[in-house]
Amino acid sequence: MSAVRIAPAPSPAPHPKTRLEVFISYAEEDALLVRDVKEVLSKPFAFLLNFFVDNEVIKDGDDWRKKINEQLDAADVLLIISTGQRRESHDFCGYEVGYFSRSIKERPTIDGIINRQIIPLIIGARPPSSVMNIQGVIIREEDIFNFDLVPGDLSSEEKFLEKIRENNPFTKLLRHLRDTLADMSQIRLQDDDLRRMDQSINECTTQLYKTIFGYLRGRVFTEDSPERKLVVRTALPPLPGDQDSLMAGSTIEFGGQSFDLFGLPKFPPPLKWPAFISQINRAEIATQWREGISNLVFSSVNGVPPDNYYFVSSLRADRLFRLFVSRSITYYSGQKEVHIYIVQRAPIKEYGDTKTTKLLKAISVGARYRSLFLERTSPFSPRLMAYSFGKDLRSAVANLWDELQQLLFEAHQSKLDDPELLAAIYDDQPHDEMDDIARVWFAAQKKLNDVAHQITAVEDDKVAACRPAFMAALTEFCEQTEQMNRTFTAGALRALDKEIGRKFANAPASGGH
Repeated sequence: MSAVRIAPAPSPAPHPKTRLEVFISYAEEDALLVRDVKEVLSKPFAFLLNFFVDNEVIKDGDDWRKKINEQLDAADVLLIISTGQRRESHDFCGYEVGYFSRSIKERPTIDGIINRQIIPLIIGARPPSSVMNIQGVIIREEDIFNFDLVPGDLSSEEKFLEKIRENNPFTKLLRHLRDTLADMSQIRLQDDDLRRMDQSINECTTQLYKTIFGYLRGRVFTEDSPERKLVVRTALPPLPGDQDSLMAGSTIEFGGQSFDLFGLPKFPPPLKWPAFISQINRAEIATQWREGISNLVFSSVNGVPPDNYYFVSSLRADRLFRLFVSRSITYYSGQKEVHIYIVQRAPIKEYGDTKTTKLLKAISVGARYRSLFLERTSPFSPRLMAYSFGKDLRSAVANLWDELQQLLFEAHQSKLDDPELLAAIYDDQPHDEMDDIARVWFAAQKKLNDVAHQITAVEDDKVAACRPAFMAALTEFCEQTEQMNRTFTAGALRALDKEIGRKFANAPASGGH
């Protein structure tokens, strides 16, 4: 008799999962909000959702990376909660998103039923682009739950709650989780079940709104920096002892509207110092800014008490700026950080009669010009500049150009080229003679400008080679403008005396003894 073969009993079908594992990724600054949101999200689903929040599970002494990796591998959903508190390790391209993306490739579905997924919840921040590709995982627009805000929405809780609508993002998110749970557990929800769950979802939506209202109300929506600022960060030590090498390894970051002074594109990224200087549109402007910034940074880094200001011009002739160090930081690494504010020089207020005021300005500018360049004791006269050599010469030339730009700025701001004013100063001198004066001035200024820019731009060992050309240009500049300055200043004095005398003669007689 043959043996009877008994077929083995079939294995029982695996029970579908009944709990959805949700890993919450967030910035540490949002920890309190995440805790409250997690509690509210749990309420409609009782024990059907299991949340992993790192600061609630990882204990002192745990291998936190191993723990996070295990939870990401076990998670069905990666819920990213973002309020704009950006931190590199918890941004959309952070570690947790990258690891979960790789984990999806190894296990794309939940028990072969539905796909594992990434769900971004954006609260009061700029949403990502409509289609985001994160290391091969595409997040579709319909999978992004974005709750957008404008400042007026937070003026009162009542106004804030007016934003609740049938299709609001929190309701959509909770219903999405509900449907995911139903698909995963293969349970067909009855109408009564849906009604009860929807009622709970609506209650939780209101609670979420109130929670977020309290959290976001004190958050900054926009922040303007009306004053311009540069942040200069040196390379890591050892720092070089000379100014040019120190700046060559430094990085420039732009604050406020500082980029517009240099003709740079709007909100440029941090630039290395050589790239920054090379992108300034005009060479003579670049020279001034280079000297001003590098002098302030070098003095600050080396603890040398500087004259904490530097005047520079811009691409527009009617603007002059003062640079000064507002903050100096030394890190434990030895790296230095110098904050330089850029403040536009305010127009000088004028009072009284317009003509006499302009004549006084003309006299002041003429006298200052003379004291700077044309007298024996003038600091920038050829007589004294002849005793400057090497680095001292380059520094003196930079100071000369700085003082001249301030003087020209004051003349421009005071409108000393006004035809009526010039007619009064030069006593209606023929037009062709005025043209000759203008040609001589601009030619002498251009020659001095070119050689001054050259001498401030070259390396230390090449300054001596440029020195003869500079001294020749400075001598010619002073010789050709000396008579011009004397005529202008004396004419302004005569015109002012004439104007005051005319007004005195026309004044009504006062009663007297």
